[in-house]
Amino acid sequence: MLTKRQRHQLIRRLVKEGQVCTQLELVHALGALGCEVTQATISRDVRGLGLERRRDERGRLRYVLPESEEKRDPEAACARMLEEFATDVAAAQNLVVLKSEVGTAPGIGRVIDELEDERILGCVAGDDTVLIVAREAADATALAEYLIKLGG
Repeated sequence: MLTKRQRHQLIRRLVKEGQVCTQLELVHALGALGCEVTQATISRDVRGLGLERRRDERGRLRYVLPESEEKRDPEAACARMLEEFATDVAAAQNLVVLKSEVGTAPGIGRVIDELEDERILGCVAGDDTVLIVAREAADATALAEYLIKLGG
């Protein structure tokens, strides 16, 4: 079962791809991805995410992300968090270990997840450490260098 945050990430992805016209279509699209939800849950998610319906080039109404969300720059958000709170970044095999100020790792993990970098398989955040799992050792090295460049 997916968490609300994971479900919201899926919904954002589906909406960005421009595939969703109705809440029922969203229920079916999520179901096809293994996330079984009710229409009532989707209704709450649509409100919570601030999704809007706009006409596409063919005149059909489709869900879109709010403009403030569309303009958000995940890389800039990640850079700000790393500059302010990261204390060390190191690659080890296919892992990247990011040390941070106490209590800041969950927020850093979130902005790293929002980068949607294809080299990242997943992120686990503790209190002051983020463990990033990369596909391969070379990816981990490149990710560590990228994060350091961003501000770590």
